[in-house]
Amino acid sequence: MGALNAPWIDRALKRPEAAPIAFLVVISLLLALTTPGFWSSANLLNIISQVAVVGIVSLALNQVILSGEIDVSIGSLLAACAFTYASVGHLTIHPLLPLLAALGVGLGVGALNGVIVTVGRVPSIIATLGMLLGLRGVVLLIGANGVLLVPDGARAFGLGSIAGLRAPIVGLVVVFAIFDLINRNTEWGRDILAVGSNRRAADAVGLRASFVKFRCFLATGLGCGLASAIFAGQIGEIQATAATGFELQCIAAVVLGGTSITGGRGSTLAPVIGAVLVGVILNALTLNSVPGTFEQLVLGLLILLAISVDAVRFRASRRLS
Repeated sequence: MGALNAPWIDRALKRPEAAPIAFLVVISLLLALTTPGFWSSANLLNIISQVAVVGIVSLALNQVILSGEIDVSIGSLLAACAFTYASVGHLTIHPLLPLLAALGVGLGVGALNGVIVTVGRVPSIIATLGMLLGLRGVVLLIGANGVLLVPDGARAFGLGSIAGLRAPIVGLVVVFAIFDLINRNTEWGRDILAVGSNRRAADAVGLRASFVKFRCFLATGLGCGLASAIFAGQIGEIQATAATGFELQCIAAVVLGGTSITGGRGSTLAPVIGAVLVGVILNALTLNSVPGTFEQLVLGLLILLAISVDAVRFRASRRLS
């Protein structure tokens, strides 16, 4: 009985990721019993491929949400970065040059979002919604001539392997390690949580909340740039409608994983757990021949559920304190 009452167990159960992990285990077991082929190696690799792209962008988006802001432009930004990656890939045989170009586009758009929100003081939902529509318009113009094929030499980030592990998984692990190090062990990570919890208090002690939030938007841009190399490599061709609705998957991943949509509460692990959960749920819909039009409905309901649970948890914690 003493082992069951161990302090580390009590702390683990109180973490915001505990409920999503339990839900993931339960739904995986149910799918294993009810859905043929769910545990096949081919299907698991398919889930992993989806999780890598969503996970990387969600880890970056997590920083923005922790700071108390939101970025809904990530779907269009991923498409724009992927178009850039594929286009530069046709001009050079060196795989790093397309990646650098995609990172540059992501960084530039992230910086623009950050300036509009922090300097222009435009609400982030409005600023990034405008960027979502504007970037999608640019992508539609660029892709008006049809499908842009990704050169074979530029597909290594999506299809290649490193030390026997698929490159997308290595990329996800590296990005997770970087953000976990930042959030746990650096002043930057502590500043993000402080700003997200109470911006006025953060400004009062000299944290420069605007600069903290600006850096978070830069991180989201870089995340989209990096993920676009994997995304382009996996699908092999870029269409103007690429990554439509992708922002919903990432927002769902962050909030389902346990990060509060209002900011200030969450962890680096949350978006990874959420990305796996989203990947499993969408995969289950595909295996059960559910029409793709229902994906947006399911994601929307999951986001509402996660936000409702977070609100209840927050009110309960305030009553206890």
